Amino acid sequence: MNSTFKKASFYSVPKRELFAFHERKDAFSLLTPASFNIDVESTVSTLRPSAETARFITHFMGLKFGFEMAHTVYEPPDLFVDEQRQGLFTSWKHYHRFTQAGWEGDPASMMTDEIVYAHPLLAAINPFVQQRLGKLFAYRHQVTGRHVHMPHANRTTKRRIVVTGATGLIGKRVTEILLEKGDEVVAFARNTQKAKKLLGPNVTVVKWDFEQPQEQAWKQSLEHADGVIHLAGTPLFQQRWTASFKQKMEQSRVQGTRQLIDAIAQAPRQPRCFISASAVGIYGMDHQQTVDESAPSADDLLARICVNWEEEAQKLEEQQLRTVQVRIGIVLSRESGILKALYPLFQTGLGGLMGLPTPHINWIHLEDVSRIIVMGLDNEQMSGPYNAVAPNPVQNAEFSTTLAKVLKRPKLATYPPGLLNIMIGEAGQYASGGPKVSCGKVQQAGYRFFFDTLEPAMNHALKG
Repeated sequence: MNSTFKKASFYSVPKRELFAFHERKDAFSLLTPASFNIDVESTVSTLRPSAETARFITHFMGLKFGFEMAHTVYEPPDLFVDEQRQGLFTSWKHYHRFTQAGWEGDPASMMTDEIVYAHPLLAAINPFVQQRLGKLFAYRHQVTGRHVHMPHANRTTKRRIVVTGATGLIGKRVTEILLEKGDEVVAFARNTQKAKKLLGPNVTVVKWDFEQPQEQAWKQSLEHADGVIHLAGTPLFQQRWTASFKQKMEQSRVQGTRQLIDAIAQAPRQPRCFISASAVGIYGMDHQQTVDESAPSADDLLARICVNWEEEAQKLEEQQLRTVQVRIGIVLSRESGILKALYPLFQTGLGGLMGLPTPHINWIHLEDVSRIIVMGLDNEQMSGPYNAVAPNPVQNAEFSTTLAKVLKRPKLATYPPGLLNIMIGEAGQYASGGPKVSCGKVQQAGYRFFFDTLEPAMNHALKG
């Protein structure tokens, strides 16, 4: 009986730098936590296949378990493999994979550790093995990040980037990426205490409330910013759409953007670019269309909000300041959005088709949308709207089928549009999806996706 452990993490460096870190002579010792009580008897001098073996003893509950490992595959900078020669398991094969994506001008990487192993008593011991591997590789991936990002963090010339919405799902990841790249981040937030706790000591937090903008510190921060990433906006699907909430949905985006634009326009020193969020909701709900950034906007509620939102941001172009509007699709993350809402339903076996089967779900993985936003900051050739969606949108029926497959749960229920309207109100009419949205423009700008098909993206989003 075999089992598989897998962990993947993202880094703001090319894959060759990740591979080179693992070729360091001290890599094994750096990646071995002291708390695991591992006695290293010998290491290897190369990741290439050779007669050398790494031997170590691990201690657990007073018992000693010896292991001998050898490298068997070496394909830099993409892959190396080590296998158990002697040890506790019947078989043990560890794949170290390195995948490069992101903007071609400043690529990023994903490191995936995958271990396939077998043991006669696997059914009994597997929960313990998975837990121990989870702790070990959480440590290893953290240590790897600390070392490969260190040269960037210590650079002498740093950009200062203002980020609004930094405590949200996308904003938090964008902030992490900027810090990895060695930038200084100033987060605008309503609740400064919450933001400081969430974002950590390396982020400067400044109070900004679009409803009560009296404090002037945020304006001074804009004067010293090299770039602005504006992601703030009331979450659209956090409650039923009452008249007052719909007003708040628009004001938080349009009025908030207007305040920032006015302050930048009046500042004695302006940032070099203004990156603003928008949404593919600007194209409406006609699922028979295929659209790109040149398509006309629709005339429903979300489309009108997006149009007004983008028009505010584009006012800075009159002052020759570069602006980019990132039209974001359905972001895949277990922490928020559609997967957070559907996960408990599918886990309990009540999952199914939400609304009509044929509209398109224009999805994107959290890492890709975050990297596209940062690319807008870095790539000076970018200007205007860009669709932040994966290259392969799927119809709504396929989306729910894939979610059921990933979670190994049935897809038995059907929730027709009328029932959704009863359950969640006016927002239910948007649950099925909309037109098929193209990401060709962002690919032409030089972006390469980590996840271009749904099942791997959903697997990572839900299982890490």
